[in-house]
Amino acid sequence: MAESVRYYLEQTLPELEDLQKKNLFTKHEIASITRRRTDFEHRIHGRGANLLDFLKYAEFEMNLDLLRKKRIQRLGGNGEKGASVSTWSGQQRIFFIFERATRKFKGDISLWMQYISYARQQKARHLLNKILKNVLRLHPTKPELWVLAAECELRENANRKAARNLILRGLKFNADSKELTDAYEKLEEDVRRAVDELETKKKQETDNDESDDEFDAIDHESGAEPSDDGECEEVEYEEQNVN
Repeated sequence: MAESVRYYLEQTLPELEDLQKKNLFTKHEIASITRRRTDFEHRIHGRGANLLDFLKYAEFEMNLDLLRKKRIQRLGGNGEKGASVSTWSGQQRIFFIFERATRKFKGDISLWMQYISYARQQKARHLLNKILKNVLRLHPTKPELWVLAAECELRENANRKAARNLILRGLKFNADSKELTDAYEKLEEDVRRAVDELETKKKQETDNDESDDEFDAIDHESGAEPSDDGECEEVEYEEQNVN
């Protein structure tokens, strides 16, 4: 256990040095962060580790990363001149904490939900797809997970086809699920509405094109050249004035 803890803590050294170099955290604060991380790592590696230990660890890292961003803004961006090791290390560490937690507590749906929620907040689409794939493989009889996965496809990837396929797959495992049935009906209704809106838009564009053509035809007629008779009349008028 001690070797694992030491290994994980050693991985944080470049990040901590970078934070201090950018004057985002003092030497005293860096030491405090190291102590807190050491304590958390010992807890989650211990035999009596529980889910709360992981969640408190993740919360600590989230608050720390939020503080880092606030201090960058307070310095007017001077503390973040280009991306460096500390730019993404906080986010990656939080993902790693959730990953280890879900490996140890596979059956806790609320944990998976928090993991998914954080991945969505961070717009980590590739990782989000991986998380959803894993949780659906482990818990195929949980309708709410299929609905959530379909929602992610709609909101994050704008992929109605993939969302529809997920709901249909979910119904194979949960044929009597009202939640999935309602989600499917709502999705189909949204698709029909989108199709109707698209057809209405196309019709309006067609009508506008036809209206433009009619105007062009009228404009062309009104700009026709005068007839030969008109030219003769103008010549005769000029001759009379001369006389």
